[in-house]
Amino acid sequence: MTRSIQAVIFDLGRVIVDVNIARLAEHLGTVLTEGDPVQTISRMMSDPLVVQYDKGRVTPEQFHADLCHRFGLKVPFSQFSRLWCDIFSPIPGMEDLLRSLHGRIPLGLLSDTDALHWQYIRDNFPILSIFPHPVLSFQVGTMKPDPDIFRRAADSVHTSPENCLYIDDLPANVEGARRIGMEAIMFRGADSLRKDLFSRNILP
Repeated sequence: MTRSIQAVIFDLGRVIVDVNIARLAEHLGTVLTEGDPVQTISRMMSDPLVVQYDKGRVTPEQFHADLCHRFGLKVPFSQFSRLWCDIFSPIPGMEDLLRSLHGRIPLGLLSDTDALHWQYIRDNFPILSIFPHPVLSFQVGTMKPDPDIFRRAADSVHTSPENCLYIDDLPANVEGARRIGMEAIMFRGADSLRKDLFSRNILP
């Protein structure tokens, strides 16, 4: 039985914009008081503090202060904000694909992200204005693959989960979407996604 896809929901990082954690290691390496930058970033990104920040339970200012204390950073908040956010770049073909979809079908955005990253991306990637009601982890207080955040994403496009197509680069999130009834596919680049959308009659 063929589904009737009535909305398409996108992940953000590594689907619409690329994320370069190695660049963050380079940046923060200039403000570390001790230790190896690559190892420090690895420890930092797996620290429970980052999860709390992405869930909006820690303010950007608190996050900065705690990181400086835990990982030996010596950098003012304003500079930290710039370094923390200078990791994003366009994914080739995605802006054109989103413009092709805009107006054809309701579009949603579902992202595990933080306040600083979201402000930066929104300011520097104007294409995101096509998403009228983004569902962002730091605003709703939960993260993928929690079923609740997928249901919120379906609500944001006024569609039942069964009639949504979700696109993500992480297998756990694809499976999380499927568990609540969404159709979901792994992102493997704009050209591959365009073919997937064509095969589902979402793009002509």
